[in-house]
Amino acid sequence: MFKDFKALLRHPVLFASLIVILFLPIIYSAVFIYSMWDPYGQTKDLPIAIVNNDKGAKIQGKDENLGDRVTKKLKKNDDFKWEFVDSKKAKSGIEKGTYFAVIEFPQDFSDDAATMLNPEPRQMEMHVKTNPGYSYSGQSIGDKSIQAVKENISLSLRELYMKKIFGNIKNMRSHSEDLSANLKKMQQAEVKLANGSKQVDGGLTQTQSMMPPLQNSQFSQLIAGSNQITAGLNELATNTNTITQAIDKSLKQTDNLSFDEDNAITISDPVHTVQHNVTEVKNYGQSFAPYVLSLSLYVGAIAFVTIYPVDKRVGESRSAANWWLNKLGLMITHGLLQGLLLSLFTQYIIDIKIADFGYFTLTLVVWSITAVLLVSFLVAAFGNIGKFLAIILLILQLGSSEGTFPIQLTNQFFQSLHWFSPMTYVIKALRESIFDFEGSIPINEAIIIVAMVGLVAGCLLYVAYLGRLNIKSLRLNTRDLD
Repeated sequence: MFKDFKALLRHPVLFASLIVILFLPIIYSAVFIYSMWDPYGQTKDLPIAIVNNDKGAKIQGKDENLGDRVTKKLKKNDDFKWEFVDSKKAKSGIEKGTYFAVIEFPQDFSDDAATMLNPEPRQMEMHVKTNPGYSYSGQSIGDKSIQAVKENISLSLRELYMKKIFGNIKNMRSHSEDLSANLKKMQQAEVKLANGSKQVDGGLTQTQSMMPPLQNSQFSQLIAGSNQITAGLNELATNTNTITQAIDKSLKQTDNLSFDEDNAITISDPVHTVQHNVTEVKNYGQSFAPYVLSLSLYVGAIAFVTIYPVDKRVGESRSAANWWLNKLGLMITHGLLQGLLLSLFTQYIIDIKIADFGYFTLTLVVWSITAVLLVSFLVAAFGNIGKFLAIILLILQLGSSEGTFPIQLTNQFFQSLHWFSPMTYVIKALRESIFDFEGSIPINEAIIIVAMVGLVAGCLLYVAYLGRLNIKSLRLNTRDLD
């Protein structure tokens, strides 16, 4: 059972090579994870060009330059590396990759903003240039800067209009209060005037009784006219009182409402998002780790079969079981050490916070052994063609294991392969052990599925050795390490 171990001692170069490739998954994982550790957290270093050609305009009767307003806000914003340049420099920079986005405010930017309350309002235009051919991922992150500027413009415009509207409302309220007070004074004067007119009516009536009969007719007309004036004054006082009550009622409805500048700013940006996440992911590297770790162990398995002749036997082993046990011991040892080293490196060197280190290590070890057995079977069964098949299997797993994007975003072919890919279950188990949640497949079930794949691969490896010993066309050139 230990023939292969003993043979390695007689081949120090091969033994040293196997020791070196034990660290290949560590190197592979470190390079990938560190290179993408926190790209979204470094957007403050991503240069975005701002070109302000806005000439300004009168908005609600006041000279405003919305481009200047937004520019001042961006100078206080650290989300991106804002660079304020002219059109010529921006055009050159976006082509050379100096800037990942160019955002330009045209000359009529504020002029369009001034039409928001017009019968025919015009939408404001913000000119944007990107260069996805230079860096698609950089441009994708740069798209966030475009959205940030757009939201900044909307906020500035809402603030500007709301402040003006609220100011007008405050003035209207103040004027309404003054109007109500004046109307009340006017109504009191009207009542007094009506009372005085009524007294005049009484005096005219008394005077009429003392008039000669010939003048009574003319005096009656005078009394009738005076009565109409009194009635009109009473009606005017009543109507004035009705108007005053209506104004007071309207004012009372706004007694508890405030129309200050703070209210305008709050209504301009009314929603504050309070986010509650099921899991906590500190950065992109931690999120990407399950995919990279599972991939690196498979690459390590391919490196193992490239260095070590798994399709060769030591000595005159006439028993497939003996051949299989000798190789199996070395493969499991290599897989075990490879998984353990990667687990320790991830925990203590890369320093990724892992919620359940036991399950995390178990997943890596089981997958490491499974990957070695799976790739070894392909090579033992098909020789060099098996190495090619192992790479094809890797490619299919990369597309179907949901390591980067949700599987729903891939095409139907990879969605169909998803549940047949061993890496699918490895990634799910690693995610659950790192972030402490239970996904669609519990972690223990995922590990069992991966272990079953390894068990089947181990059994198929025995069949491959059996075939190489008993099938004449495969029997030749199967000895090595003698």
